[in-house]
Amino acid sequence: MSMQGKMCIERMCQLVGVSRAGFYRSLKAQEPVEEDMEVRSAIQNVFVEHKRRYGYRRVSKELQRRGMLVNQSAWRG
Repeated sequence: MSMQGKMCIERMCQLVGVSRAGFYRSLKAQEPVEEDMEVRSAIQNVFVEHKRRYGYRRVSKELQRRGMLVNQSAWRG
């Protein structure tokens, strides 16, 4: 059983009403995928290159022109 400070994960989950599986699942979901980070970086580069005048549709089109397979929902959140 893993310990965080002086309290184990199991006890912390009990206190906040979260299952251990749910806790570990949320940890995994928070780790950014390297591919996602590349897409985010490309989006930021396009946005800055065009002096913040491009909206999400134009940014998506520009990324597609550059050969990236992306869609508009790939970077909304």
